[in-house]
Amino acid sequence: MKHEDLPKRWKTKIEAYLASKGKTNRNKLLCDDFSINEIVEIKFEDDSYAEFRFPLVIKAPEYNEIGIFTEHCGYHIFNLMGVDITIKTFD
Repeated sequence: MKHEDLPKRWKTKIEAYLASKGKTNRNKLLCDDFSINEIVEIKFEDDSYAEFRFPLVIKAPEYNEIGIFTEHCGYHIFNLMGVDITIKTFD
């Protein structure tokens, strides 16, 4: 999904994230907001998994969700229930 497709609660969450980073002049993610040396792996209860390179990961326990945002592969929202999330750093 794209920014325009996000539920309002996640648009608000992104705005809060950007504000926490001192980026109060915008409400959408730009290329410099994404990781340059991380991979996030999400493992599901059935042993399937998804892997995203160069993500921005925002946890939202108040929604029981996690947002995985990528510059080129879209925005993804997952339920925290039954998932194991690992963030790896590489050089």
